Formats: sequence, C-alpha cells, structure tokens
Amino acid sequence: MDRLSGLLTHWKACMAEPLVSHSFPVSYDNGRLSLRADTSAWACRLRHSQMEIMKQLRSDPYFDGLSEIYVRVLPDRDRSTSETKRKASLPTRIPDTAAHLIKSVADDIVDPALRRSLIRLAGTRDKASQPKR
Repeated sequence: MDRLSGLLTHWKACMAEPLVSHSFPVSYDNGRLSLRADTSAWACRLRHSQMEIMKQLRSDPYFDGLSEIYVRVLPDRDRSTSETKRKASLPTRIPDTAAHLIKSVADDIVDPALRRSLIRLAGTRDKASQPKR
C-alpha cells in the first residue's frame, strides 16, 4: 500500500491537470509504468503523449529507470452503475401536459394505426378500442 501511495504521490507531483484527474498509476515495476485512464479518449491521449510523459516523469529520480508506459481504460463497472442509476431516475411516463398535447394531435390524425399509436403514447386508450358496457 505504501508503494502505491508513493507512486501516486510522485505521479501527481510530475504531471499536471487535467491529465492527473483522468488517469492514475496502477503499478511501476522493472521500468514499466501501468496507467489507467477513465475513458478511451484519455487513454488515446496518454498513448499519443507517451514520449513526452516519459521525459517529464524521468525528471523525478523515482522514475529514473522508466522505459515503458502501459495504458489501459478503466473498466466500465463504475460507469455502468451510474448509468443504471441515471436510467432508473428517468420518469416512466410522459408529463401530463405532453400527454394532453399528443392526445389533441392524435384526435386530428386520419390514419387509424398512427392515431392509436399516439393515443397509446399519451397514456390514454382510443375510445373506439375501449370495451363497450
């Protein structure tokens, strides 16, 4: 744990924002620095700037033997749970004002299939399809 915290401390001291906020070191062994990026775009940026990053890191004695940078994208686990939460918080039905507007438009539609679809979208049933009592 001390080794990882030391690596993170040196990484933050050598690199600037916004790179530090979108990537973090995972390990540094035998001259190979493994990094994780939070998106594929940031991983691409890290790979593209690899020589520049290595030069900057080598100025710190901690990274003196740095010879390779290995970049991976952070797994989607964290993002998928936040996306699921966001989808779960979406309303399951349209607002009453939108339903009323759709219903009023549907009343003027001649095509019966389109009319039924709009009425179903509005959350009401077509009077013609309602069971007779």
